[in-house]
Amino acid sequence: MKVLWLVFLYLLCPSAGAQPEHSPGNLIPAAPTVATFLDFPPYISDSQPADGVLSVIVKESFERAGITPSYTLVPWRRSYRAVSIGEIEASYSWAYSKERENEFHLSLPVFSISNQLLTTYEDIENWEQLAEPRADGTKPILCVPVGWKVADELIALIDQGLLQRVSPGHPRFCMELIRAERTNIVYMPRMTAIHYLNALKAAEAGEQQRPWPPVYSIQVPSGIANTQHVLFTRNAEGEALKNTFNKGFRNLVTSGRYREILQKYLAGYPDNEQDAVLQEQINAGILPPE
Repeated sequence: MKVLWLVFLYLLCPSAGAQPEHSPGNLIPAAPTVATFLDFPPYISDSQPADGVLSVIVKESFERAGITPSYTLVPWRRSYRAVSIGEIEASYSWAYSKERENEFHLSLPVFSISNQLLTTYEDIENWEQLAEPRADGTKPILCVPVGWKVADELIALIDQGLLQRVSPGHPRFCMELIRAERTNIVYMPRMTAIHYLNALKAAEAGEQQRPWPPVYSIQVPSGIANTQHVLFTRNAEGEALKNTFNKGFRNLVTSGRYREILQKYLAGYPDNEQDAVLQEQINAGILPPE
């Protein structure tokens, strides 16, 4: 009778052994499309192994989640809109903003990027001193790649006419202007600046060149700790894909693989810069304290 009773229950409740029609597993696309654009070295770059540190983190997180996306190169604005209207499922990597949180499903923070000032001025120790008159009557020249957001503190100095700005089309050109002493301040992410600084120095190795000017780093309050995220379409499918990605990302961190990836890309950076980048990830809650 016991067996018959179980069969009877099953016949009355045929859905008891079936997967819900809208379970997360059913919502996740078999092969989602993920967009990025190769213009943000060493975070996203075709000049680095596996396309940069952020690309490796994102791709291995999807792999650990059991998802195999197809990756496509799409200009940033187009990929932003494509995810927004559901033409593609995801795009990386985007800085956090309240607007993006309202318009998309955002992944966990996958990286924390610090923008800072690099300057050849030996007598400047904080950004406020940029507003002080120079002894030779010149104004500091700030280089920020075109289209890149500038810290609010620096915008105020530009608006007051205390700081000049040049905006070339590529971050590498800012470091070349530093090299040529045609600008004395650069504002960009820490790892990007060091990437191009190392690349230019390597290209000059063995050549008869004048010494590089000393370069010093200065922090700007509004330019610190900008967390990066993967954007997912704001619908049920996007939410399911985000949740699954997040599980893979957590596994990447807890397994120790995340730290391995980061240390690989930091190889060759000054010790203090390596420590600073690692500490940024700890401060953002991405990496646990050592």
